[in-house]
Amino acid sequence: MEILRRGGANMKNSKAFVFCFLVAAVLTMTWLEGCLAEEKEKDMGKDKAWEIINTNIFKDNPGNKIVYVYNEPLTGGYEVKSWGKVYTVPENLKKTWFFFVDDQPDANWQHNCHYIFVDSETGKYTVIKSLTPPDSLEGMTIIYPKPNKN
Repeated sequence: MEILRRGGANMKNSKAFVFCFLVAAVLTMTWLEGCLAEEKEKDMGKDKAWEIINTNIFKDNPGNKIVYVYNEPLTGGYEVKSWGKVYTVPENLKKTWFFFVDDQPDANWQHNCHYIFVDSETGKYTVIKSLTPPDSLEGMTIIYPKPNKN
């Protein structure tokens, strides 16, 4: 009879241990999710990056320019190719939004345009003047002027 009682006590201790372990695991996972959410909030989206360059560079008046944004952030070292030239995302940037600005959309090429890289964490930006577009606008979306949604 004594053996059965000790076994029962051990069983109760085991259940208590499993319960405490599960509670600790759930609390840890909740905490980690919160940390990850905070990290994601630090990285701005492309709309916020556009707001920064529209306000600071264009003074909220881009005029008749066409502005494209790459659909995903780029990482430091990524190369954007343009008619024999290569524009490299600064190495120190973990994530950056890439904007291409066509200053004269009605003209043939060899006219002013800009490559703009916006750091998704700090909002700091780098503007590079050019005369030619990226080799491909694939993966890019027009962010200005806003396309008509009919």
